[in-house]
Amino acid sequence: MSRFFFHKFIHTYAESISYFDTLRADSKLKDLITFISGILRISTKYNMVSIRKKCISVMQEAFPSTLASCDTVLSRKYEYVPSEVVRIIPLARETNVPVVLPWAFYLCGHIPVDGIMTNSVLSWRDKALCLAGKDRLWEAQKTLTHEFLMHFKPALGCGSGCQARFSCGITWRDTEALRLNPHPLEEYKDWGAFPFQLCSKCLSAMKLQHKEGREKVWEMLPVIFELGNWDEIAKEQNC
Repeated sequence: MSRFFFHKFIHTYAESISYFDTLRADSKLKDLITFISGILRISTKYNMVSIRKKCISVMQEAFPSTLASCDTVLSRKYEYVPSEVVRIIPLARETNVPVVLPWAFYLCGHIPVDGIMTNSVLSWRDKALCLAGKDRLWEAQKTLTHEFLMHFKPALGCGSGCQARFSCGITWRDTEALRLNPHPLEEYKDWGAFPFQLCSKCLSAMKLQHKEGREKVWEMLPVIFELGNWDEIAKEQNC
């Protein structure tokens, strides 16, 4: 690094410190990525560990690596603009920040197929991962997190005839919409919206199945997009 460039970078970084500290968790994704990208690239290239860690910490405000953090992001209804979400993937690959990739790819599962195919930011490999992941997320939603909406199974000991009376009201159009825009990590909360009152045993069993399903999907998330597992991601990143 030349002396001129080094001093220029230090000056720029010094100015950015205050912005780091005041950067809001609900900052627009475009502003967050634009601010972070240059500093992250330089700090990674020149092994400036503390600056790099700060950048990654800011990125993880929008791209969580735990289910609890994911729920926090979802609860505040953070706005993810597809054209900005796709920017994080090549940035993370270039700077070795794989911890943000599972959630970034998950969000890309909400982008229409044509939008993924014509995207100019994603590599063809990452486009393929997005498309394959979209199908895998839908399968996880059907069989793990929201299975109770498709195939109701009464709880052991149900004596209220819930099986015979159950009707979820999901049409083929509803199913198709879910397939095109899978969201297995969305927490289901409309337990009182069924056409009839479930017995307490069946309701408890459904809530438990949903909770455990979301936990399984979160653990599977890196595997769904062929990124290894969470432990391997942590070792690969190493800071």
